[in-house]
Amino acid sequence: MNRPVASLSLDLDNRWAYLRAAGRDDWTKRPSYLPMAVDRIVDVLGELNLPLTVFLVGRDLTDEADCDAIRRFDSIHWEPANHSLNHLPWMHTMPPDQIEEEIATTEKRIINLLGIRPYGFRGPGFSCPPEVLNVLQERGYLYDASSFPTSVAPIARWFFMLKTGLKGQQKDKAKQLYGGFGSMLKPNRPHRLQNSAPEFWEIPVSVMPLTRLPIHMSYLCYLASFSVTAAKMYFSSVVRLATLTGTPISLLLHPPDFFGHEDADDLSYLPGMSMARDDKIRFVRWALESLKGRFEVRRMINQLHSLAPETVSAITQADLKQHKSSEFHSPVPDRVVDAATTP
Repeated sequence: MNRPVASLSLDLDNRWAYLRAAGRDDWTKRPSYLPMAVDRIVDVLGELNLPLTVFLVGRDLTDEADCDAIRRFDSIHWEPANHSLNHLPWMHTMPPDQIEEEIATTEKRIINLLGIRPYGFRGPGFSCPPEVLNVLQERGYLYDASSFPTSVAPIARWFFMLKTGLKGQQKDKAKQLYGGFGSMLKPNRPHRLQNSAPEFWEIPVSVMPLTRLPIHMSYLCYLASFSVTAAKMYFSSVVRLATLTGTPISLLLHPPDFFGHEDADDLSYLPGMSMARDDKIRFVRWALESLKGRFEVRRMINQLHSLAPETVSAITQADLKQHKSSEFHSPVPDRVVDAATTP
């Protein structure tokens, strides 16, 4: 019997993005942990033979060390996707020309670095207003992955504001992060977006069926920081319930899921960062093995292809082949030189 399909994705948010979110001025020095983070992520996923969709931030695609780190994903089966240029989690406040730049510049940099164009997008802070969706469709994207249909969005926003030092205009812009209670009314499974091009889909960040509680890895690690046993029982219940209800899982990872308190004192405000590194990675490995045991885990573009093969054009067929990304790079166009935008 065929197993249900799941997907695994990673928001490759860098240290500077978290420091800025915490309201710290030293984010402007753009400190990076990508070489360390990618090595750990690739080690775990390579060992488990799991594919991955990686949402890349355009600002990190100009630093040589960060670019070298990102290329290490070629050792696993992966798909690059667009996570905006500056990782500003309030795209709902941006004018149309800035939205276009956030998406288009990152897209060009991904192509220049990897020779692959992205077909998916996720807005920072799960922000993806209609203006963003319009730009994505005009640029030939096939899916958005920004929806987070949880029942606790306002609580998550309150916790974020409590733990960070945002002030003034940034604090005002963050008031819509994660959406309101209406978020829980959105579908918890991949679906075609209404009033959009027929080939454009939404692949939401999965939440627990029925209760709509979060299940992304950072939340699981937060539970595990109190009780690993309770966290395992929680995720096991999620997997069983998703199987019973036929809900495809799209599980979200972040780099701090692979860090312990020994690694990043400046990120201690993040959920789950009180855990020791080895304990956290051991738990993450267990959760990924549990997902793999009940689901056929794919990249998001492959998950979409399994749901609606007609939406994946001949252009993307080469990207669906089951071999290393370095073997299906499309031709790299002339390098695009774009002006830096002040974040």
